[in-house]
Amino acid sequence: MRRGKEKDLRRVMSRRGFILAGATVSMTGFLAARLYYLQVAQTSRYRRLSDRNQFDVRVVPPVRGRLFDRKMRLVAGNAESFELRITPLYADNLQETLKLLATIVDLPELRQAYVLDMAKTLPSFREIMVRDDLSQRELARLAVRSALLPGVSFGKSLRRIYPQGALTCHITGYVSPVTQREIEKDETLEIMPTLGTGKTGVELVFERKLRGFPGREKIEVNATGRPIKVQSDVPSAAGNDLRLSIDIGVQLHAAERLRRGRWDTVELGSHEVQAALAQDAELQAHLAVGDNMILRDGNDRLVPAESGAAVVMDIHSGEVISLVSAPMFDPNLFTGRLLNRDWRRLNEHPRRPLLNRVTSGLYAPGSTFKMVVGLAALEAGVISENTEFFCKGERELGTSVFHCWRKGGHGVMNIVSALEQSCDVYFYEIALKTGIQKIRDMALRLGLGAATGVNLPDEKSGIIPNHEWKLATKGSVWTPGETVVASIGQGYVLTTPMQLAVMTARIANGSKAVAPSLLSKSADASSDFAPLNISESALAIIRRGMFKVLHGAAGTANKYKLSKDYGGMAGKTGTVQVRRISLAQREKGIVKNIDRPWAERDHALFVAYAPIKNPRYAISVVVEHGGSGSSTAAPVARDILAKTIAERGVT
Repeated sequence: MRRGKEKDLRRVMSRRGFILAGATVSMTGFLAARLYYLQVAQTSRYRRLSDRNQFDVRVVPPVRGRLFDRKMRLVAGNAESFELRITPLYADNLQETLKLLATIVDLPELRQAYVLDMAKTLPSFREIMVRDDLSQRELARLAVRSALLPGVSFGKSLRRIYPQGALTCHITGYVSPVTQREIEKDETLEIMPTLGTGKTGVELVFERKLRGFPGREKIEVNATGRPIKVQSDVPSAAGNDLRLSIDIGVQLHAAERLRRGRWDTVELGSHEVQAALAQDAELQAHLAVGDNMILRDGNDRLVPAESGAAVVMDIHSGEVISLVSAPMFDPNLFTGRLLNRDWRRLNEHPRRPLLNRVTSGLYAPGSTFKMVVGLAALEAGVISENTEFFCKGERELGTSVFHCWRKGGHGVMNIVSALEQSCDVYFYEIALKTGIQKIRDMALRLGLGAATGVNLPDEKSGIIPNHEWKLATKGSVWTPGETVVASIGQGYVLTTPMQLAVMTARIANGSKAVAPSLLSKSADASSDFAPLNISESALAIIRRGMFKVLHGAAGTANKYKLSKDYGGMAGKTGTVQVRRISLAQREKGIVKNIDRPWAERDHALFVAYAPIKNPRYAISVVVEHGGSGSSTAAPVARDILAKTIAERGVT
């Protein structure tokens, strides 16, 4: 019995030993295979991972080039700030790390979502900018808890600043963090995802010149990505500084003058304020401005320019001296964290402050277009300086009647007097005789109907219509009535304030097809512009008409002459209807602009050049819903030209 039990025990032990031996052999084989896999098959892979755990190659962003005005006053620069970055490779759990960061510094959920999205598209070893505007207090809190934040780094950086604020917003544009779409279009940005790039304005157009070239640092790091020491480095190359043609002194005056609108402290005495209020008041709207005073008379306040544009350019070099679009915005809002409320306020504002009205605002040119029609007729031989037509206040064409702005008519007019008094009927007549195609050809020669090429993005071309345009866009033929409407700069005709300034500059220059530029040119630089190819005799006639607008007894803007101290100016008024006047309303009597809702009031336009002899500057002013071009836009242009000549001179 005992022997049987011992035999069974030996059998069990033998089986267990066999199983144990088999397991031992299997485990040894597995370990050997794994050892071979790790040490032989995966040697290169783990060597790379080991290197990555020891060294981190980091991109050193370049210092962005600065922007200066023509007198070397800073327009866009860089200021020291503190930034917060994260490297997903070293973060234990990116989402949880971001949540923890949000308890230490201000980090909205929207920004956390942005970082998570960037982490999905970028290599895990690339740093992602989390914040670039840390306060000293936030920096201290991060330093205390840094051990709990693997993959998180923070330190000094440079942030884009705009010391002129809103004053130059539509010129400079702004820089903001790089987007995934930009990375897809520009592979060089993939290695610099924390870099800011130009989104609008000069910052966008000259992005490549301003950006510079990145450097590299090979940094020894610990297992959590903390830097230990820099092993080697390749320095970055700073971007180019650019000197703009803008004069900040003129720019400041132009912005303030456009904001004030019609009334100015020079011509409105305190004894005239009540009359002004009665003439141009709007309940709960704005301020009446008198001599060194601001008057609040109950709820009655004067209406300045709520939105509009003004641009001044040198008629010889093409340099843009001032470019103002109102309303404005502060570009500094975009360089850091743009709050949702700020974005909504800008994007949903009814006056559209983000729109650069100088280059992207499209307006019917109104009577400023009459100079184009006059030149086309003169060049075509349809009229001479002495060709006369009688204005009785309207012109019949078939069953249609086209009215002049003066109900009783102007009587006998020639081209000079028609420009002086802005007679509509005269231009109806010569436009019908000249034809829309020749008018279009002249408009193109003067810079209308095509982008001017100024150094700004999203410039509109405008519309100068003809038979082909109408057929292609409307599917119908051009009519004589449309030629009549186009002759006074309405109907399908659309232009930008920049184009109107170029048109005026070319008329004043007379020989070159001058084009605008926002870059300052050296005094001896020769501007290589194409010839204008318009006869000097025709241009001289048009200039005489523009002179009469300001200096003629019946000139539409003869109350707003530029002082002889500045050499005087010649120009043309324009008033553009934004609401059609019906026959019944016309018979009843045209309702004054001030009695209409703001959005239904006429636009006010004025173009001019100065001085009269040896012209140097051209200006274009548009005041949206400002009413009459003569009483609203002309004094604005006059004062801006006076400041330009005072600051810049005429030589």
